[in-house]
Amino acid sequence: MPEAEEAFWHERYMCEPYFVPGRSFDQYYPAYLLGWQAGRYRARQTASGGSRSFESLEAELRRHWSLHCGGSLLDWSQVRAAVKAAWRRAIVPPASKPCAEAVLGQMAKNSLALALQAGLRFAQSSRLFLTTADASMAVDALRRFSQDSHKLVSELEELLDGVPAAPLPMALDEGGLLERVRKTWLDYLGETVAETWLDVLRRLQTWLERTEHTVQLDLPVKVAKLLKRHVMLLRGQLQALQWLSHGAA
Repeated sequence: MPEAEEAFWHERYMCEPYFVPGRSFDQYYPAYLLGWQAGRYRARQTASGGSRSFESLEAELRRHWSLHCGGSLLDWSQVRAAVKAAWRRAIVPPASKPCAEAVLGQMAKNSLALALQAGLRFAQSSRLFLTTADASMAVDALRRFSQDSHKLVSELEELLDGVPAAPLPMALDEGGLLERVRKTWLDYLGETVAETWLDVLRRLQTWLERTEHTVQLDLPVKVAKLLKRHVMLLRGQLQALQWLSHGAA
């Protein structure tokens, strides 16, 4: 199996519907390898005038798995879908793959841009909140993460070729219609519109959700690893801030 194909499945296997929680990639690699090899054999058959469906090969593949499962603890019913998925990718004509990858690449870039925008909104929101917030353990934790989060934003900008995404006005964020009307009215009256603790947590939640969505896409291995680290950090900080905020601002 080509290295790029192995990397593709290493990145995605935990997101597939057939994934068994707790199983490592080593348990699935033999299934992907079996499906890839069967698919390439079928592609050669098609080129020479013959063709066999996956179902016509299944009995043979099942026997092969029972004898040569590569140390995997999964039975055939647990890996059948993985074998078939790898088989399908192997039989796709090579000329059609670059087009599909280009589409997915653009989807990933758009999703990254949304994640970056959410990160910039969080930075703006937390900065406004911290200018007037009273001291507390929760506020101190937010202040530390607000500083550390600049590195996450910079990494997202680098993934997008260093082109920063301009943050939208705060009034256009996901705060809810009534909240936006209230802030607009206060601004009209000349009163200071302050960010609340809930505003900050909501924007951090949005950043996390958009990053989680991006991780589900077809991404290069290094990008996927980076974003998975972002997800872990963002989720951990959100949970910590929610826990610390009980009884706080």
